[in-house]
Amino acid sequence: MKKSNREIEERYANEDREISQERNDFLLPQIIDFVRNKQWLNLQPEYQRRQVWEVKRQSAFIESLLMNLPIPPVFLFEPEYSRYEVMDGQQRLSSIVAFYANRLKLAGLEHWNELNGKCYEDLPTKLQRGLDRRRISAVVLQSASDANNSSELRRIVFERLNTGGQKLNAQELRNCVYAGRFSTLLVELAGVPKFNDLIGVPRYEDHFINDQVGIELAKNPLFKRMIDCEIVLRFFALRNSKSIKGSMKSILDNCMEQNQNISESEAQELAEDFVSRVGFAYSLFGKDAFRVDIDAEGKVSHPFYDAMIIACDRCFENRANLLKKKTILKAKLKKAFENQANYEILVGRGNTAESIRSRLNLVENIFKSVL
Repeated sequence: MKKSNREIEERYANEDREISQERNDFLLPQIIDFVRNKQWLNLQPEYQRRQVWEVKRQSAFIESLLMNLPIPPVFLFEPEYSRYEVMDGQQRLSSIVAFYANRLKLAGLEHWNELNGKCYEDLPTKLQRGLDRRRISAVVLQSASDANNSSELRRIVFERLNTGGQKLNAQELRNCVYAGRFSTLLVELAGVPKFNDLIGVPRYEDHFINDQVGIELAKNPLFKRMIDCEIVLRFFALRNSKSIKGSMKSILDNCMEQNQNISESEAQELAEDFVSRVGFAYSLFGKDAFRVDIDAEGKVSHPFYDAMIIACDRCFENRANLLKKKTILKAKLKKAFENQANYEILVGRGNTAESIRSRLNLVENIFKSVL
């Protein structure tokens, strides 16, 4: 509907008051205190992505601080008094925290190459003091809107701030745009031990130390860019056949949007469903359940995972009989892969609703043929 200039101006006047800005400078030791006390800075709010900077890039940033070079400001959002969420600058702040905690050893430096291999405690005293005097500028955004509008504004700002640099992938964007109990649930379920084993991600439970991610897990490509969370999402998005419409991307987007603000009881029910189906798949095929040829030599296939986990879901009531006949089931699945047409359906890159349904139905029918 076309609006008059007066109506446009009224909207502008209303929205202009919804966000205010203030600028502060923080000494690096202050930042460390904020993080340790868990009072000011939340380095990974629910809509943020994971640490993606490599050691060399983190090191170059620390070198820039030592050299007192200009550093872009970080952007913080203040959802409630004296509680700040990082909207832009997570990688920079995480690098500072890691260096001061002596988890980051500098590498790849050219100007200060004599510092390669050193962490904060290894620096000469004068360099430590110099670094302690460095400041990071922060733009703090505050919203006068109600909770729903405040959340929406926060996401808009986040998306606009993250248009440069390393482009967010589809799941990182979903995690931002549809932040809520469901997005948090996906992160929680991505850490289920058997699921980690099945998709080839180091177990979360073995690689989180004092809330910090271990090096092996941090480097894993599925964890690093939230692909493991997307794999969890695929289960919920595809289990209802009526939801399979359009492309895979639109199916996943719709699932995130529809479930964004589920209740705690709903989240618990969904968690139980996912964990039980993953456990069923593991009982049937061991750690190779989602590998192309159901064998250790094959690679984990996301399309095949879709078909397997959904078949486990649709046939869950018959799990006792299927477990008794798992040898026969495995043989039938291996035989299906020998047929070129079936192979293309099972591991093909087709993302249309038709190709997805064909994949799911093929494996479900194999499961049912064993019963």
